[in-house]
Amino acid sequence: MANDQPWKAKGMTKDEWLADEVAKAVGAGKPWKCETVDFSDPDRPPTCIEVDFPIIPINQIAAIEGNAGKPIYQMSKWWARRGSSVFRAMLLASAIKAPDDPAEAAKLVWDAYYGNHQKKGAFKHLKVADIFMGGGTTIVEGSRLGMQMVGNDLNPVAWFIVKNELAQVDKAEVEALLVDIEADVKPQIMPFYACDCPRGHKGEWTRVSTGEVMGEDFDPLALTPEERKDYSYHGPEIIYAFWAKHGPCQVTGCGHRTPIMTSPVMAIKTLTVKSWPRTCKHCGCSYELEEGDARVAPGVSLVVADTERPFAVARLNAYNGEPESAECPCCGKTETFGKLGKGKRKKVELSLLVHPQWLQGEASHDEQGRPYGGSAGDPVEATIRWNQARAAKCKLIEVRGKLPEEITCPDTGVTIQTGKEGGTVPKKSNYACGECGTVQDVLKTVKASGKTGPVAIYAHQGYCPHCDEEGQSYGGRFFIDGRDLSAFDAACKEWDFRKDQELANYWPRSELPFGFMTHKLNGGIPNHGFTHWWKMFNARQLVVLGYLLRAIDAEASYSDVVSEYVLGVFQQYLRNQCMFTIWNPQRDTPEPMFSNNNFHPKSTMVENCVFADFGRGNWRSQYGSLVDAA
Repeated sequence: MANDQPWKAKGMTKDEWLADEVAKAVGAGKPWKCETVDFSDPDRPPTCIEVDFPIIPINQIAAIEGNAGKPIYQMSKWWARRGSSVFRAMLLASAIKAPDDPAEAAKLVWDAYYGNHQKKGAFKHLKVADIFMGGGTTIVEGSRLGMQMVGNDLNPVAWFIVKNELAQVDKAEVEALLVDIEADVKPQIMPFYACDCPRGHKGEWTRVSTGEVMGEDFDPLALTPEERKDYSYHGPEIIYAFWAKHGPCQVTGCGHRTPIMTSPVMAIKTLTVKSWPRTCKHCGCSYELEEGDARVAPGVSLVVADTERPFAVARLNAYNGEPESAECPCCGKTETFGKLGKGKRKKVELSLLVHPQWLQGEASHDEQGRPYGGSAGDPVEATIRWNQARAAKCKLIEVRGKLPEEITCPDTGVTIQTGKEGGTVPKKSNYACGECGTVQDVLKTVKASGKTGPVAIYAHQGYCPHCDEEGQSYGGRFFIDGRDLSAFDAACKEWDFRKDQELANYWPRSELPFGFMTHKLNGGIPNHGFTHWWKMFNARQLVVLGYLLRAIDAEASYSDVVSEYVLGVFQQYLRNQCMFTIWNPQRDTPEPMFSNNNFHPKSTMVENCVFADFGRGNWRSQYGSLVDAA
């Protein structure tokens, strides 16, 4: 540009100038008739991009756009996704004939940036080919300008993404199909996610055809999938399951399986709770009265760090919800209160740890000498035995306050190291056997087993609508340990029974094709046992994904275009519902597969839910961008 800092000439900041320019351009809102050139003429005049380009203003809007998440580009995770504003500007600059004054070339592109170029069809005769279209930014932006776009890519995923980005679908039809899929699938899989709340809330099953509320002895897992369609559920449910891969010791005569965890700390969270300073009427102790129970795992043992001030949780009046009484944390006597005033908000730091007994691992077989399962493809009976053995030792510990270097386990009196010393990974890519202590390379031991490393659940995170309605801390969420795996074991049986029957056409049986990202990086994931696509999922994930895919395929009343569009939700959901998804303790959410650009096998994984009202990355959460883009 002739003046590369035009905001200074107008006495403005860069942001003020940008806002003013955008406002003027958007405010104009007029159709543009730009002059193009004849690209078949070797003596054609230059286009704007061959003369100048409005780098400064385009950079500004590109920076703003970076996290905008335009719905059309949320069809799929695509690496190296470029800013659509940059491509729009480049296409404009490449198509518009440069003005006689070179100093006006960049200005012309910028002035035309927000114009309506389809109205007058200035570019409708231009044909643009992107032979490596990738995620389709060029194709989409060129189409928006009214150009004739042609795209090509060797990657079938790229083809599918761009096809959906440009699909002409009826938004109402897409929404209707999503509703029909949920109505079909949710009742079938809901028993795999129902759970009890650690605060005592129970779920309620209702028979839809009669309106009958089922009693506590009702077992939805005893029903066939078709029979479950007549029942609805309301209550606490699992939204995430936490898994750990185990290293199978290769020392002769050992074979012990040790969970590979760098630290016993699995989650950290800071909650906010209303509090009042109090002095006990009985013993004179000063403490803080808290309105609610600031816990992330109210059903597990609590350790209070020495740095924490004494506190008590108030009992609330049943009529007005105000604090009514509490037990003094010093003397244990109950005192009652009158009006307490406004109070203040205080932060409570919490950490959740896996019990060292679970971290010690398990033998490779039971007392009868029967081998345990837990790896992809193992017999379902062996995997259920493994799940039960691991569940029997599963416990969590919650620590309140700044996490000390060590704590004393309240149920056993054992001292626990809370840092890396408390984990099972003494050095990168290695683990120490919980039985013989031998430090071994993860890849070597898993590769020697000839299958994927055995995995086991050590915790769940759930959501309780009743806790949420009561205003409990942590927004209705809670952690529980992995002692009750009956729902998962039932899913294992159901997958084993149905995978070669009604779900036979809805799971991938093929081997991983050879590729640099799969076979060369990180030792090659086939060496970790992931030789086939289906091995990247556990049994519950496979049965859920199979039911979803079957429901999409079975809805014959919808066009192929609409069904394929909804497959965009499915392929996005796969990134969040596989055994390559991890937990981000800082964000307190899962991170999907390809949060990093690789197929790196994970040692600790997070399994997602499906239709929950709460959570990141579940089936429902994938709707938004897809429907907005329709």
